[in-house]
Amino acid sequence: MELRAFVRRDTDERWMAVCPSIDVASQGTDVNDAKRCLDEAVQLWFESCIERGTLERALQESHFRPLHDAENGRQDPGYSTDDLLGEPFVVRVTIPAYRATA
Repeated sequence: MELRAFVRRDTDERWMAVCPSIDVASQGTDVNDAKRCLDEAVQLWFESCIERGTLERALQESHFRPLHDAENGRQDPGYSTDDLLGEPFVVRVTIPAYRATA
């Protein structure tokens, strides 16, 4: 799964990274640190949902929906640049208990 994320400078000493689709944010001392910290926070969000058995409900509450066979493989149309959110990047998540349909 690929999630849209954004990173931007918050202060002279801090960068903020956010994944709005699951409402997870983190920070770091530089752009790469902020991205790494967000990646870890997103991974932990998914692990926690899986451990509690709430992943499907959490994804539905975050406005995710199951893909139909005809939609599989369709590319995301891209990212809009939003000065408020910052520069876009992608967080990749592997969910071991789930597999995408072929």
